[in-house]
Amino acid sequence: MSDAERDRRFASTLAKGLQVMQAFKPGDVSLGNRELARRTGMPPSTVARMTFTLASMGFLEQLHPSEAYRLGPSAMALGYTAHAGLSFLPMAEIVMQQLADDTGVLVALSMRHGDAAMLTRCWRPRNASSLWLSEGHRLPMEQSAPGRAILAADSTLVAETEQARADREHLESRGYVISYGGWNSGVNACAVPFQTALGTQPFAFLCGANASDLNTEKLERVVAPRLRDTVQTLRHSLGYM
Repeated sequence: MSDAERDRRFASTLAKGLQVMQAFKPGDVSLGNRELARRTGMPPSTVARMTFTLASMGFLEQLHPSEAYRLGPSAMALGYTAHAGLSFLPMAEIVMQQLADDTGVLVALSMRHGDAAMLTRCWRPRNASSLWLSEGHRLPMEQSAPGRAILAADSTLVAETEQARADREHLESRGYVISYGGWNSGVNACAVPFQTALGTQPFAFLCGANASDLNTEKLERVVAPRLRDTVQTLRHSLGYM
């Protein structure tokens, strides 16, 4: 049990409902109570109460006659509202799609989500195949390029690891973080942190591809500098320092 769960202000029922919603992945068409129970680790009876309540509020939609569920209109509206709060995203759409097309790799925006860096927007090259990753995918903070970039740029962290110190030095000297097979031995990537205001939780833009398509030379000489320069251009265009 985490410290938050021990706090009397922690609403355990609400947490269980959110766990059910978080169990849905981008490739899921629908999920039944049995599969939701397996993914969340909650008893089937608890999951049944959660799905009934969430469906009643529009966060889930029950499909008949299968009795499975998919995310409902209330969840979709919440997602659109969250995206609307990223005021820099409309301008990022243009430059990041161009970066993906020019380099032939996946470009993505990520943010911290608990102990992971979650992809919130992906841009795929229009003239080449790319990584299978999509919105909602979670990468380990300390083993992925975006996670390490976020940790290195987060001034609110009390304790800093040796890896974070090394990444911060690399950010100061080169402007990006590089990962060779960090969370997946077959994937190489780089990332650049992005903050909308001083003291706010940083995001990270990343570029990644299979190691066979993104070797050391291409990553360090072409892709990483292009990502750094693209993020810097976005900052200047938005008036961020």
